[in-house]
Amino acid sequence: MQGEAEAPERADTWLDAPSGAMPQFAPLNCASAGMAEAEGLLVALLADAARRGATHVHLEPQEDALAVRVRASGLLVEVLRLGPAEGDALVRDLDMMARFEPDLNGTRRGRICCSARSDLPEAAVTALRVRTGERIVLRLEGAGANARGRPLVALGMPPAQAGRIAAALDRRAGLVIVSGPAGSGRSTTLRAMLQSLDRSARDVVAIEENFAPALEGVSQIAAAGDTAGRLRALLPQDPDVVVVENLDDRASVLVAVQAALAGRLVVASVASGDAVEAILALRASTGEPFPLASALTIVLAQRLVRRLCDACREPVQAQGSTSALLGFDPGAIVYSAVGCACCEGTGYSGLTGVFEAIEADPPLRRLIQDGGDAAILSRHAFLNAPNLGSAARALVREGVTTPDEAVRISRGEALVPIC
Repeated sequence: MQGEAEAPERADTWLDAPSGAMPQFAPLNCASAGMAEAEGLLVALLADAARRGATHVHLEPQEDALAVRVRASGLLVEVLRLGPAEGDALVRDLDMMARFEPDLNGTRRGRICCSARSDLPEAAVTALRVRTGERIVLRLEGAGANARGRPLVALGMPPAQAGRIAAALDRRAGLVIVSGPAGSGRSTTLRAMLQSLDRSARDVVAIEENFAPALEGVSQIAAAGDTAGRLRALLPQDPDVVVVENLDDRASVLVAVQAALAGRLVVASVASGDAVEAILALRASTGEPFPLASALTIVLAQRLVRRLCDACREPVQAQGSTSALLGFDPGAIVYSAVGCACCEGTGYSGLTGVFEAIEADPPLRRLIQDGGDAAILSRHAFLNAPNLGSAARALVREGVTTPDEAVRISRGEALVPIC
């Protein structure tokens, strides 16, 4: 299961999708064609982005053109370049469809919902004034463009690990944490968790910074910069499950822990490098380790790696330096990216998740209470379970990704978009 340098973190719709040649858009002459064709172009762009499994569409004003680029598999590719008249018509039509909120600090935010077309994604839209005009980015959130609503295993999570997460979500109370840096796909994983909950028998409320597409049986509340206040206001309303998009300050952490101890299941996302770092940050926020140790159920950490294209990946011998870094035997067979028509020459077909999970068993709870440091917590947590580095190396051995991607994960580096 890509929530800014994190595009309000929710970036992160990231499963692979079928790819093919980009349709050739005829230049739009708005003077004669009118707004209907501009709207048709916008719909065509959204449809193609969904087909590619893209996470974002960029409309970038330049001196004499509007460049349209899409991000898929972490790669940013220009798919269209419009002249001034055509570009202005497309932006005007987007303005009409996006239902922008009032300008805030030079940034406008809105949302596109093509309710008449179930195959098109919803999109959160941000517009920022730059020297050459207004730079607009659409973050795709709906049906065909993403992994939301897919089972956890479809995000790349091993079945045994997904089973442990499912067991934690079936509990009536406790604190379930999803952690990772910006752009790691935390929001996609939260969405998959929401989908897996039994919402018919439990009252589920989500506190979100940016509303995701509506989900039956889930009440959505805007965080509005005051997650702790929203949590306090919600708890008297008798929720069974509270999903918090981002525990971003000490106050919200304290209220979340209290809610979990009071008999609610709290599923929350935090920004951190890995699962142990998330535990240490939460402990520092609470000040008193006993409540956190008592409330914590499981901590999931994740990263994203580029998935190799099955049609053109090529087996090669791992280089000596790579083998040493990853602990592979000399001459081990790995796979490299080549590029073909199926992946539009990139060598990659979407992204997949890399996960580690720490369950809060009694020994770990004692270590948290006793002030155990990162090394002590890691030694216990990963004695019989893979950490992020081990999980990434396993994907290399399976031919899912490249050694370079695993090295990046082992070094704790984020996914770097490539043009």
